[in-house]
Amino acid sequence: MLLVLWSLVPRTAGATPSYAAGSLLADVERIVDAQESAGWFVDTDAVQEVRTALLESVCRTPVSARREARATLEAESRGAGDARSLYEAEGREVTSLVERARFLERQLYALRSAMTWAEAECPFWVEPARNFAGRQSDRDRFTLSLESGGNAQIRRTEGAFTIGAGGVGRLLGGYGFGGHWSLHAGLEFGGGAMLRPRVQPTEFVVNYFPAVPLMLRFHDVAWHYDVEVAPVTLFQADNSTVSFGARLGFGLGLATLRTRGVIGWAGAVVMGEHYFETSARPAAQFLRGGVRVGVIWDGQ
Repeated sequence: MLLVLWSLVPRTAGATPSYAAGSLLADVERIVDAQESAGWFVDTDAVQEVRTALLESVCRTPVSARREARATLEAESRGAGDARSLYEAEGREVTSLVERARFLERQLYALRSAMTWAEAECPFWVEPARNFAGRQSDRDRFTLSLESGGNAQIRRTEGAFTIGAGGVGRLLGGYGFGGHWSLHAGLEFGGGAMLRPRVQPTEFVVNYFPAVPLMLRFHDVAWHYDVEVAPVTLFQADNSTVSFGARLGFGLGLATLRTRGVIGWAGAVVMGEHYFETSARPAAQFLRGGVRVGVIWDGQ
């Protein structure tokens, strides 16, 4: 939790890194965080595991911005203290203070290593960009996201409840603002089979749910948190009359590092929907929750 809050604080008390340096710092933080999640034991081995990812960012960053990013991390690391000394002072416990200091030291070690490799290993066809926006996020760029998943459903109609399950797929265009926020909108189509309430013997009805979601996403290193609203529609396999409604949904996800031009993620969502009464169908409320996977492409 401390690292989550700390990520929202300006990186230095007296200066803000240049755009390219800030983008590089965000990438290094993201890469080191991912490697820590996979298991960080020996520094040299851990950094070698993410060597390519580090170089893909460092090689695209001007040398002056690399040095600026390194100086920023050096200052932050000094301010956080020495992780080993803090560990001893904290009774040989890995407290939040030790974790923060160690995380900064690992970022600094990773950046220094990548800057050393870059002198000889950056491909000649990769040109540093003065306005480098980073590789491991959607910072200040348009994206295209493809998402799918499965969910469980509860429906309430005229006081009766029933259950079911289904799936969903959607295509969203988006734009990232700075380092923490992005806005997405697009088209969605879902469906699912549900038990008919108060019907014996048991029968199923197939529901379809086209929607136009609008989603605000908050990014915190590898994690993201979503709030979305959407106009939604409902029709059934045996009743094509359309009912209209509204949705409020929430989600969270954990992203991978960029691979072959896309960033993948997996997470969970929960959403509530209300459909208004029509002459062919009574009002209904749905509660749906399940897993979601996606890929984000930005042409970089």
